[in-house]
Amino acid sequence: MQNSKANIYLIESKSRQDLAGMFMRFQEHYESPQFKGKAFTIEEFAHWYASKYGSFSYAKDWYGFNIPGTVLAPFRSGNFNPLTDKEKKLMELCKNAGENSYIIGVTPSAEYFKETVRHEFVHGAFYINSDYRKEVEACVKSQRIRPIDTGLKKMGYCDEVAIDETNAYVLVEPDTVQEYVSIRNTQKLRESLDMIFQKHFGFSLLGVEIPALMAKTEHVLI
Repeated sequence: MQNSKANIYLIESKSRQDLAGMFMRFQEHYESPQFKGKAFTIEEFAHWYASKYGSFSYAKDWYGFNIPGTVLAPFRSGNFNPLTDKEKKLMELCKNAGENSYIIGVTPSAEYFKETVRHEFVHGAFYINSDYRKEVEACVKSQRIRPIDTGLKKMGYCDEVAIDETNAYVLVEPDTVQEYVSIRNTQKLRESLDMIFQKHFGFSLLGVEIPALMAKTEHVLI
């Protein structure tokens, strides 16, 4: 992957609570079905989340985070002021991230850590490499499995990220969406997506060791 290390930032935190607090508003501004593209306070989001899911269990519900560098712009311009200390920390860590950068967040102590790193890395690859993105989009559309779209909506994703999330879930962890579509019914799509990834990046995402994969990013420990 050319220039991947300069374009994909991987923020590694020991605490899921801290990581969620750091990424939450950035993540939800990017892909929330309710708050996408909007400025909002933590209190507004927490109230909506608790009303929808029964409690404000955000840090327990999400294992990893991913946002494109463009999401930083409204935070840099003051639209979300006042920022929390954790949000300011993320801004500082990513002060050199440009529009073609991608930022992912993980916690090693969390369950499914290896799958999360691969899942979030795929999002970064999808964003920064336009040729890869176009081929994935064509592949997913040609084999479109409608129950995945329904499942992603129930999981809290907006329509704009459906193909990106389909790629990540089917390629890395098809068992996560088997409530909506069986692993058997996604096997052909998974094989195709794996071949596309290897074609563009020269290695198998499913076979690479996690330390080697993390070394392909701008890795930051917090």
